[in-house]
Amino acid sequence: MNDSPLDGLDARDIALAYLGFGTAGILGGELLLSVVLGVPPAPEAQLAKGLAFVAVSTAFVWALVARKDRRIERQQASIRSSLDQLRTVVAASPVPIIAVTTEGRVTRWNDAATETFGWEREEVLGERLPYSASEDGENSESTEEIIRRTIAEDGLSNVAVKRQRANGDLGEFRLSTAVVRDADGEVLEIVGVFVDVTAQQRRERRLREFEQAVEQAGHAIYLTTPGAEITYVNPAFEETTGYDAAEAVGEPASILSSSEMPQTYYERLWRVVQSGETWQERIIDRRKGGELYTAIQTIAPIESNGDIDGYVAIQSDITESELTRQRLGVLNRMFRHNLRNRMNVIEGYAELIRQNDAAITDEELADAAGAIVEAAGNLASLSEKAQTVSEALESEGAPRRVSTLIEDAVSGGESTYPEATIRTDIGTGLHARVDSRVGAALDELITNALKHGGETVHIDVCRTEDDDSKLLVRVADDGPGIPDEEWRVIKRGEETPLEHGTGIGLWLVHWVVKKAGGSMELEPSPLGGAAVTLRLPVGSERPRTWFPSDE
Repeated sequence: MNDSPLDGLDARDIALAYLGFGTAGILGGELLLSVVLGVPPAPEAQLAKGLAFVAVSTAFVWALVARKDRRIERQQASIRSSLDQLRTVVAASPVPIIAVTTEGRVTRWNDAATETFGWEREEVLGERLPYSASEDGENSESTEEIIRRTIAEDGLSNVAVKRQRANGDLGEFRLSTAVVRDADGEVLEIVGVFVDVTAQQRRERRLREFEQAVEQAGHAIYLTTPGAEITYVNPAFEETTGYDAAEAVGEPASILSSSEMPQTYYERLWRVVQSGETWQERIIDRRKGGELYTAIQTIAPIESNGDIDGYVAIQSDITESELTRQRLGVLNRMFRHNLRNRMNVIEGYAELIRQNDAAITDEELADAAGAIVEAAGNLASLSEKAQTVSEALESEGAPRRVSTLIEDAVSGGESTYPEATIRTDIGTGLHARVDSRVGAALDELITNALKHGGETVHIDVCRTEDDDSKLLVRVADDGPGIPDEEWRVIKRGEETPLEHGTGIGLWLVHWVVKKAGGSMELEPSPLGGAAVTLRLPVGSERPRTWFPSDE
């Protein structure tokens, strides 16, 4: 708005107007005095002086006004240039810049706002802001509230807000606002600058979740520099090693060294991790108090832009499980060896008694000797089966055709029970491969079915309907079936004094199948007896670590 009517005139117009008014004033005044009041006319010399003064004054006014116009023009040019630069900066800004009226109608909307929120400039100019605040009640101030606070506080800084984009996604932003006023102090518009922190907030949340997971992990975890200086340990590390964080951080990882591992172990370890690979091996380390402990240790490099910034190490303390396995191994071998030897002795003496002349004439003595021989044979068989279990569980499985495993198991059953009928229907599973240790389970199922069931065994193999990576092997018989209490013991995974199995056969099947990554189920047999179905993974994946003592 112009301050006066003269603001629209340039220097020449003002000078001419000044000259006209001055000349008219002198001549008009002289005429008025002489005509109306009868005053004698002024001398021509005085009139000339007056007109000359007006002319000089006019030139002076023209010079002043022209100077003012040039200064104003320069200021206006500078303002226009600044506004052009500001528009360019706003348009090219990598962050969304949006301006609205006090009613919330959009007056400015740059390209970054379009890229961030999804609406085009033509869609929003003159309209109310299209996005809405978060509906979760957190960090979701409405546009009206932001405008009110901006005017009241003359701008806001770094306010956390959530706004919905055109595609419906919710974004998280840091918003700073400013007030643009006119010369009278009236609010023209509110300018807001948005910084999109959605990805940053997501990363921070993931980092917090990761930190919580590491802090609460049951395995000892520690981080090191590339030179193996410890920079972080979690609570499980403190519990496992006996070193608290203040004692361990800043120390070399070698504080855990027990001198039980050969130097070649560490040389191989460093070659692997420095090449960017992950190392996983068993290690014997030493706690702060001097006790040795055994752990499965995994060390992986922490890389950034191809450079190794450090390492993360995870230790699973297996000291107790190692001792348990050693104890069980020793007891198992002693049991099998001593039991087999003693049973051979008992069986030998019992056979001598049964063949003695007295036993031949004494029927009760002969029956007792026969019972001893049979019991000794059963116990010897139990020892052999225990050895089969041990060998199956301690050996490394390898992929093998299920048809081959079944053929071997059937051949063994037919040689032991030549009068039995064994039918196989392998079907679509003919070429599938499973863990080779499953062969021991098939041997046991077929032998058990022929020994305690009837004379007919059917073996069916097919793919599962719901998972093509699994294979079903069903062994069905026409015998009396498996007692429910014995099956409950197997499914529960442990025996009690009141509820226990009658033998080791089903345990062998359960352990072998589970170690092979499968499972087994009991169901009625179409033949009238029991059917045990094995669900086995197909392929050559490495079986997972599992031990019967975990049950």
